Amino acid sequence: MIRVYKSPNAPRSLSITQAYNGEDVLRQLENDHYKKCYLCERSLCTDFQVEHLKSQKNFPDLKQDWNNLFWSCGYCNEKKGNNFNNLLDPSVVNIEEEIKQVLNFLQKQAVFTSLAETDAHKETCQFLTKIHNGRNGLRTKREENFFEQVMGIVNDFYRLINQYLDNPTEENKALVKENLQISKECLGFKYWIIKNNATLYSIFANDIVWNKQ
Repeated sequence: MIRVYKSPNAPRSLSITQAYNGEDVLRQLENDHYKKCYLCERSLCTDFQVEHLKSQKNFPDLKQDWNNLFWSCGYCNEKKGNNFNNLLDPSVVNIEEEIKQVLNFLQKQAVFTSLAETDAHKETCQFLTKIHNGRNGLRTKREENFFEQVMGIVNDFYRLINQYLDNPTEENKALVKENLQISKECLGFKYWIIKNNATLYSIFANDIVWNKQ
């Protein structure tokens, strides 16, 4: 999960209809979020939904609030439901800097560590853990498939990193940079791979500043 961009101009349908998922809303969110779920950062084709940062049930007045609407996959939206109403707002917070995001391949666990002590930070870590690790570390088949997909994406990035470290050519450097583009998946994990290695950070620091103000 990383900081996302939201267009400052609310789509027109939000002011002239009672719907929150009009075609203009869908298109604007798709463009703003680079067709990626704002929570798990996987690319979406048809499995997309408009997600309310603060749920419709608990915050009905925010149902059509443009600042409360985000591009999500069905998997994450279902996991969130009407709960987790105090998540960090990724349109104003540099999530990837304030929550450490690491994959433990040996234990097949995603580890999210808050670098701040607010309730919102803690709740965001709890929810990201639920998305990636299931309940109490036990995953359903659907959750297993999700986590295997995430591991595959991050493992492919490690392969590119090791390829570059073993053979630091401009071509291999370009492959790493390409994989760090804002449209790519799982950038939160990739951010911490770069940040945790002084050599990599000195080279690619300017490639991990997505959506910063």
